[in-house]
Formats: sequence, structure tokens, C-alpha cells
Amino acid sequence: MIQLDDNLLIGSGTLRACYQFPEKPDLVVKVPLPDASGGDDANRKEWRSYRQITRMLSEIDHISRCRGFVDTDRGQGLICDCIRDHDGQVSETLLDIVVYREGCDLDYLVEVAEHFCNYLIANDLFLFDINMKNIACQRLRDGTYKPFAIDLKGPLDNQEFLQLSSRIKFLGRKKLKRRARQLLERIVTFHAQRESLKSDR
Repeated sequence: MIQLDDNLLIGSGTLRACYQFPEKPDLVVKVPLPDASGGDDANRKEWRSYRQITRMLSEIDHISRCRGFVDTDRGQGLICDCIRDHDGQVSETLLDIVVYREGCDLDYLVEVAEHFCNYLIANDLFLFDINMKNIACQRLRDGTYKPFAIDLKGPLDNQEFLQLSSRIKFLGRKKLKRRARQLLERIVTFHAQRESLKSDR
């Protein structure tokens, strides 16, 4: 069993917290939050979704890899790659850059997000929850960004009746294209509202 100290915390969502894996800077551990139900289920869904992706594609890109499970002092955790910049810093999410990074190049970020969405659509990777917090932007040595999906449970967390868009490619592509458009629009909107969003943090 590994011990997860608070100083290893990278971030948290509604169901899970993400910790740096002790003494392994290239890995993170996602564990369920103690005051929320569904974290274990989210980990299982993400693992299953990742396994499906690896069966579909011989090589994957723009996807944070999952490595399996480990017991921690905060519950069973899912081990995933830690996306880091060229200088070793943990990569910021697209949300962090759009809202909190001063002087960000909005047009370029939209281009990065569009490239990311096109990759998902071209490979039928129905990660419908492609919000800005779920996309890590790895800063490369030349200053450009490479986007990565860091939450893969979307196809198995589909709230539709019968989850048809996760089962039928035509419907999945249609929904993913719609979500991609929403993401690009949200980038522009959030950037315009960044001052009010920062004050709400």
C-alpha cells in the first residue's frame, strides 16, 4: 500500500483526487474523494475505456495512458501517466491556460483544441466529456502545446437512454462533433469572462 501525502495532491474533480505517485514523477494516482460517492466507479470506467481504446488502435496519441490499479491509504487508485512539460513541470489544463495564464494566444489555443478534437473524431474515440479541465496541454521545447485527454471515462459515463451514441459510430461521431464545437465556443467565452471566473475561484 502506498501513502499519499497532501503535498502530492495535483488536483481534484467532483469524484476523484489526483496525486503524484510517490517517487515516480511520470505517474499519477486517481483516488475517490472521501465525501463523494462514485469515485471507484469512475476509476473502473476510465480503465475499461482505456482498454477499449488500446484494442481499437495499435498506437495512441493525445491520450494519457492508464497503468492499472494500486492500493493506497485513501482507497484503491488508478495509475495514469502524468503529463509534464519539457521542463518537468506538471502540464496545465486548457482551462488553466485560457482563464489564468496572462497573455495567452487565444487563436492558437483554439487551433490546438480543434486539432485534438479532430484526432478524437478521426479515430472514433467517443470521449464526450471533452471540457477544458479534462485536457492537459503539454508545453514543448519550442513553446507549442500538445493536448492530452486526461479523463477517459466518457464512453462509459454516457447519460443517454441506452447509450446509443457510445454504441453506434454514426451517432457517436455526430455527438462528438457537437461537443467539439461546444468546446471551441467555450474557449472563446471563458477567455472573455476570465476576470469574473478568476474571482469565483
